[in-house]
Amino acid sequence: MSKPSSQPVVQLYHFWSSVCSVRCRMALEEKGVAWESKYVDLFKFDQLKPEYLAINPDGVVPTLVCDGQPVRESVIINEYIDEAFDGPPLVPSDPLQAARMREFIRVCEEALGPIALLTYVKYILPKLRNRWSDEELRKQAALRPTKFLRDLHSRGIRGEISEQELVQASRDIEVLLDDIERRLDPGPWIVGPFSLADVTIAPYMFRLSALGQDRFWSRERRPRIHDWYQRLSARPAFQTAVSWPDESGGGYQEV
Repeated sequence: MSKPSSQPVVQLYHFWSSVCSVRCRMALEEKGVAWESKYVDLFKFDQLKPEYLAINPDGVVPTLVCDGQPVRESVIINEYIDEAFDGPPLVPSDPLQAARMREFIRVCEEALGPIALLTYVKYILPKLRNRWSDEELRKQAALRPTKFLRDLHSRGIRGEISEQELVQASRDIEVLLDDIERRLDPGPWIVGPFSLADVTIAPYMFRLSALGQDRFWSRERRPRIHDWYQRLSARPAFQTAVSWPDESGGGYQEV
């Protein structure tokens, strides 16, 4: 893809604690792209308003709009960012390393379910209930365009997500972490050079660290992840991406 000849207008529709939004903020910051924040408050259901559905019919964040053209899905957005803009490359030049990067990104996408389930039940749903009645939450859940989110939110509100499912989600996360630990040999990054592999998993790891980092990795338990996360969290792009403020002023705690 040819690089833009003049500075394009880049807008990111995002929410502060959305893991997929974090991914794209981090990629933009790593590349040094100037971008405009278009805030979508998921806790006020902005993502289900007609004006947002017009640019993202799935009603999810993020969406990148570049010179009026929307790009959707965080993994696709990040590859677009890397190809469309100058800056440090986020895809390895070595074809095999690039293939390994894309293999790992697919693993991350498959791991979204367990992390979303655990996070929704333990953190997001209680915060939604502080703001909305169950009747309103059921109504909004039914409006979600994607079956995965519609089912997840509807079942959570009805109290149908069992403790057994949460235990299995935790087990699936442990399997993912063991896979990352293996891939970090020899390191220093997941496929060798820093890449979209690291950017893609970064917000998941930030979420898990909020649940108790030592529960998932420590110098003794998963030493490679421990050292990798320290390197990752020292990157300015990571710090900007994960510390983005709640622009609505709602005062939400970390989710």
